[in-house]
Amino acid sequence: METNRTIRAIDLKTEFDEFEELSVISFGAGSNPNQSMYRWLFDENPYDPPTGNLMFVMRDMDAGGKMIASDGLIPFDLKLGSRVVKAAHSVKSMTHPDYKRQGIFRTMTDNSLAQGKAAGIDVVLGFANKTSYPAYQKFGWATLFPREVYVFPSDISRKIAAKTKSMILGKIGNVFWRAASDLKRAGLHASKRFTVQTFDHVPEEAAQLWEKYKDKYENLIVRDGTYLRWRYDGRPDRSYETLLLSGSEGPVGYLILRQSVANGKPMVCVAENFTDPENEEYVSALAETVISYCRRHKSAYAVVCSGMYGKYDKVFRRYGFIPQKGQGTIVIAKALNGSVDEVSLAGAEHWHLTQGDGESELDL
Repeated sequence: METNRTIRAIDLKTEFDEFEELSVISFGAGSNPNQSMYRWLFDENPYDPPTGNLMFVMRDMDAGGKMIASDGLIPFDLKLGSRVVKAAHSVKSMTHPDYKRQGIFRTMTDNSLAQGKAAGIDVVLGFANKTSYPAYQKFGWATLFPREVYVFPSDISRKIAAKTKSMILGKIGNVFWRAASDLKRAGLHASKRFTVQTFDHVPEEAAQLWEKYKDKYENLIVRDGTYLRWRYDGRPDRSYETLLLSGSEGPVGYLILRQSVANGKPMVCVAENFTDPENEEYVSALAETVISYCRRHKSAYAVVCSGMYGKYDKVFRRYGFIPQKGQGTIVIAKALNGSVDEVSLAGAEHWHLTQGDGESELDL
C-alpha cells in the first residue's frame, strides 16, 4: 500500500507541541518537556552544519500531517587518536505506536545517516538499549562495548529504614556503614594537597586543561572551551557546578556536577570528570572530591560513567564506586565514509566517556 509521508528537519518554533506529545507517548511523562532545552540542543549547537539542525520528523500526510516519527543527530568534534573528526550522537529515535512494524525506524535511521554524511559527519555514535540494540545490529552498526555506569552509595539510611521500618534505625545504621566505608579508604587522602574552587560556570582554567591533557587520551569528545561552555553553561533548563582542583603546579582537573532527584532520592550526577588519566593522584583527588560533595549535600549516591581508559576504572573501584553490570547501554557506531574504521573504535579501554555524553544526562 502506497503511503504519503514526508521527512524534514524539525522547526521547534512551530512543531514543538507535537514533538513533545510524541515524546510522552514514546518515553513516558519523564521525557524532558522544556522547549528552550531542545532549541539549545538542536538549533544553537555550535557544531551544526550551515543548513541547520539535524533533528528530523516524519509526518503522515494521509492522516492530516500527523507527526509519527523522529530521529536525529547531535554533532560534535571527536578526538580519535592523534586526529579530530566530525561526529554525532544518534538521539530521539521515536515511532508512534500506531505505526510500528512498518519499517519507519529503519527509514528514519537511514535518513539521519544520509543527512549526516551530506553535512560532513564522519561517524555516528549511539547508545543502544536492550530493545533497540538488535535492530541496530541488523542495520549494520558496529558494536563497540557496553557502557558502564558506576554508583557511589553515600547515604543508605533510606535503604535501611525501608527494611527495618524505622528511620531512626536507618540513620544509626548509616553512621556505622559510613564509618566502615571510611575505614576501608583510610590512608587515601590524595585531595589534601589540592584546593577546590566551585563555580556556577565553566571557568577558563578548566577549559584550558583540554590543551594540557588532550594528548594523554585516545578517544573522547573534544572538551575545549567551545564545547564545555555550550554543553554546560548554555543549557537553559539545568544548573551545573564546576569544581576546579588546583595544586602547587596549577589547575590539574575538574568535575562538572548536577544535583538531582531519582526514585525519590537526592543524587549527584557527575557529568564531567577530567584530568591527566594516567596520574593516579589526580584521579584519586577527583574521586575524593565527589565523595565530599555528596556528603556535604546529603546526597544518597553519585553516578559517574567512564570508559576503561587510564586510571579511572581502577581508582573509582578503589574508592567504592560500584560498576552497575548490565544496567547501562551498548555503545555502537556507524562510519559514514572511509575516514573512520569502525573496528578500530571497539574496546572500552580506548575511550573516556562521561555521564554528559549522549542523551541520558539530557533526560531526553
